Amino acid sequence: MSLNLGELRGFTKDWGPKMVSDTFFNQHVLLKSMESVRQTYPGGDFIRLPLNVRGDRNDQTGRALGYTESFDFPKLEVGDVARFEPKMEVQVVVIWDYEVAKNGASEVQYADLVQNRISWYMKLWADRKSRYLYGRGGNTVRPNGLIDVFDNTAKFGQIDRTKAPTYRSFHRTSSTKRGISRALLSDSLIDVWDGGIKPDIGITTPAIWSKIHSILMRDERYPNAAMAGAGFTNITFMGVPIVFDKERPVKADDRHSLDWLNFDYLRDYACEGFNMRRHPWARMPQNTGQYEVIVNFGNLCSDNLRYQNRLDDLDPTVLTAAA
Repeated sequence: MSLNLGELRGFTKDWGPKMVSDTFFNQHVLLKSMESVRQTYPGGDFIRLPLNVRGDRNDQTGRALGYTESFDFPKLEVGDVARFEPKMEVQVVVIWDYEVAKNGASEVQYADLVQNRISWYMKLWADRKSRYLYGRGGNTVRPNGLIDVFDNTAKFGQIDRTKAPTYRSFHRTSSTKRGISRALLSDSLIDVWDGGIKPDIGITTPAIWSKIHSILMRDERYPNAAMAGAGFTNITFMGVPIVFDKERPVKADDRHSLDWLNFDYLRDYACEGFNMRRHPWARMPQNTGQYEVIVNFGNLCSDNLRYQNRLDDLDPTVLTAAA
């Protein structure tokens, strides 16, 4: 049998949202790592994040003074606001009548089919979102990705990073390919380590992860319990878990990279009213089946790029290299 639309909506009301969320965030290590720090915003044309992009190295906003010296109010604009355009992502969940007929007539069989289809389509969305996060959004309809984060020649949040040195990520590149080494790992990690502020995760390719595993001492190869508990194999270096993602793209077979990411300053924002919002099930207007549309408005945003670092141009065929 097939439930009518009212029954289908009621049937998926209680467990549907949790199933959508759990299936989406549990597919890829990058999505899972960012889930707990996901933020919402009230809506509007932009996601606005205040930031200090200029600093005051010339002591224009304040300085040491003699007892009787006077001081003018500064005209320097030290603050700014990053403005990120919300991007829309849509996933359609479809259940065709012929699938219902082939699957079986009982309510249990129908329930299994609905759950299977929601899970399947959410996995497709998670795969797509993972590709977006590793890619470039920029001025396209896609949300920002890590290429946007580490391209300091391009604007991010409408901030011209060529004129805002304090709003730039670290990007360690090399004109020639190089192998991974303890020195490269520690130096790139120290770039974005500031007192109690340190990256949440290092994420790389399986080939580079294997090389890191081989150069660490046995007593260093302990996993981060939280990441391991979530099902992701990892090793810890200087207190930061390093994981691999099989779906992570590479520039070339001998040009891999590793990203140190701090999710206190790099977050996925979603609109409060459209945070993976599920629209009611409806019949297809010109076909035989029913569908549900899930909509998300938001973007990948940062109010401080200085705590993100990409170690680039790594050759997995080389074991060690000079820093």
